[in-house]
Amino acid sequence: MRTYKNILSLTFSFATLAFFAGCGHYLIPGKFEPLEAAQQETVGESTRMDILDDGTVTFVQNRLEVSVRPMADEEINRQYPAQSSDASGPTDELPSNPFTYGNWIDGRTGKSPQRLSIFKITIKNYEYPKVKLDPLMITVESVNGRYYYPWGDYDAEEYFRRYPLAFNGLGYLRYKERRDLYTQAKYPDDEFCFSGQEVEGYVVYSKIHADVGEIAVKI
Repeated sequence: MRTYKNILSLTFSFATLAFFAGCGHYLIPGKFEPLEAAQQETVGESTRMDILDDGTVTFVQNRLEVSVRPMADEEINRQYPAQSSDASGPTDELPSNPFTYGNWIDGRTGKSPQRLSIFKITIKNYEYPKVKLDPLMITVESVNGRYYYPWGDYDAEEYFRRYPLAFNGLGYLRYKERRDLYTQAKYPDDEFCFSGQEVEGYVVYSKIHADVGEIAVKI
């Protein structure tokens, strides 16, 4: 029987962006930026938290780095340009991008709504023989008491399978494309990051509620 030592328990803190109008301020749902480095929780004396310009928070322990970055819909759309702009066809299907609604515009609001909340996790291991991170154990907690749990394969399958209308040909092709893109982009469920390697991928959550002003990503 193989046993593994739990060497880290990390917390990464982010706040929702806000804009100010008159005497009030308004949250921008889904837009998160990291708190200052001094407000991030560290583990041990030989560790630190780095804040990067792109919104990444990186835990550094000697030559091991664990990074968390909240992804914006616009950035994901640029990563999948073709799949974010193909909202057309005989049944007016939604774009094939599994993480956003792409260029689809909600006629009621005149905007493209947020579909999911996505965080990019990156492990750079130049310290230990191997490191294992279980993405299904990464939770998001808000200061107002909400808890969010990561999607597994079953959650994604159940969510996307409902979109093909009577399993029409185009709808089923889009379903398979979404499933493949999701599988390729997600953080691997059962993969070690061996010494000298880097592993990265998305961890997916249901959309974080609009009333959430501050969150902690717990690994």
